[in-house]
Amino acid sequence: MEQTPITVWNPIMYGVVESVIAGPISGHVRVMGVTWKARLCIPQAGYILVPDTPVMVFGCHGDTLLVLSTEARTEVAT
Repeated sequence: MEQTPITVWNPIMYGVVESVIAGPISGHVRVMGVTWKARLCIPQAGYILVPDTPVMVFGCHGDTLLVLSTEARTEVAT
């Protein structure tokens, strides 16, 4: 079975969370006016990104964007 490669973007793009992204659970972000499926690029960190959280888009895995919050304060699941 062939795996889909991860593509790293240069330059990084920016967007905003539209639906919750938590740990390994995908949500949605809006980038350049378009809504995309997205997940954390470090899912094991346990972050929870809520709607309206600004994010950096580092790349994609298939049709799913890989994101991290641009804010210093992000909820952490316990």
